[in-house]
Amino acid sequence: MLNRLHGLAILLCLALVSFVAVPVSAHDPFEITSDAHIDADGLNVRTTLSLTTAARTCLSGPDRERRLVAADFEPLRREFERCARAFYSITAGGQPLASRSLSLQLGLEDDLEMRLIDARPRQTPLVFDAQALKGLAARAGVVLTVTGQHTFLGQKVLRPDDARFELPITEDAEAIGTPLLPTFGRFLRLGVEHISGGADHLLFLLGLLVVCRRVKTVAIIVSCFSLAHSITLALSTFEILTLSSRWVEPLIAATIVLVGLENLWLGQEPEGRWWSRWLATFAFGLVHGLGFAGALRGRGLGSFGTSVWQPLLAFNLGIELGQLAIACVLLVLFRQFARVATLTRLPQAVSILVTLVGAFWLVQRITT
Repeated sequence: MLNRLHGLAILLCLALVSFVAVPVSAHDPFEITSDAHIDADGLNVRTTLSLTTAARTCLSGPDRERRLVAADFEPLRREFERCARAFYSITAGGQPLASRSLSLQLGLEDDLEMRLIDARPRQTPLVFDAQALKGLAARAGVVLTVTGQHTFLGQKVLRPDDARFELPITEDAEAIGTPLLPTFGRFLRLGVEHISGGADHLLFLLGLLVVCRRVKTVAIIVSCFSLAHSITLALSTFEILTLSSRWVEPLIAATIVLVGLENLWLGQEPEGRWWSRWLATFAFGLVHGLGFAGALRGRGLGSFGTSVWQPLLAFNLGIELGQLAIACVLLVLFRQFARVATLTRLPQAVSILVTLVGAFWLVQRITT
C-alpha cells in the first residue's frame, strides 16, 4: 500500500513538473474564431482574432513579431485585406466559390473582425482549408463553426497540421440526413471536457484542495468556486460583462500563483481562516468564469440566432460535474497521502510547484 502511495505521489509531482517544462495552456493565446453561415445571400464568413495574432498570421518582417495597437490598423489595412481573402480556400464540389465582398473592422478590445461573403455553395462537399495557419506554430488554431439557414453543419478546431474541414451538404446547403443540432448533451460533454482538459483550471483546483482533508471544507470551497464562475459565465455569455482574453488569461495564471502562495502562508487546512480561503476562492472563481465564457463563445454559442439558455446551462452543469469528480479524486488521494509519514510535506511541495507553474504561465501570457 505504501509503495502505491509513494508511486502516486511521484506521478503527481512529475505531472506538475511537466507543466513547467512544456508551455501548456487551457486557452490558446493564438486561438482564432470563425463563424461561417449560409443564407440566401451566400456564404458569410466572420473571423475574429487579436491584432497581435493577426500580425503573426498575416504580416512578415519586423511587423510580424511586434504587438500591434489600434493605430497600426489603417496603415496595415491592405495587408490585412490580402490576408483575409486568402485566409480560407473555400470550395464546393471541387470548385472555388466566387468572392463577393470583404470588410474589416476593429471590434471589442481592438480585435480584428474579417467578414467575407462568397457565393452560395450549390454542390457537395463544402471544403474549408485554413491556408493562413500553415505558417504558424503547431499550437495555433481556429475554431470554425458552420451553419446553414436551418441546420447546424459542423464544427472543428483547425490546426496547421490539420487545416482542412470537409462537410457534405444538400443542394440547399443544409445538413444531409439528421442535422447535427447543438444539443443539451453536446454542451454538457463540452463542459466536462473543458474542465478536465484545461491545465490551468486543474492546477487551480489542485492548489485549492491540496491542503484540505475534510469533506466539509472541500464542499464549501468547491461551492464558492462554482457559484462565482457561474455568475461571470452567465454575465459574459449575455455580454453584460466582457473582458478580453488578453486580460483574462494572465489573471487566471495570477490566481494560481496566489493560491500556491496562500497555501505556503497558511501551511494547513484553512478551517481557522475560512474567510480568507473561501472569499479568495469566490473572487478567483469570478476570473475563471470569464475564461469559461470565452471557451463557450468559441464553440458557437448563440451563433446566428440559436438558443443561449440551454447550452449555457448544459455547459455549466458539465463544468460542475467535471470539477466535482476531480475534487473527489483529489480528496481521497490527499487523505491517503496524509497517513504516510514520509509524505507529510507533500502539500508544501505541491504548493511550491503550483506557484512556480502559475508564475511561468503568468509571464508567458503577459509577454505573448
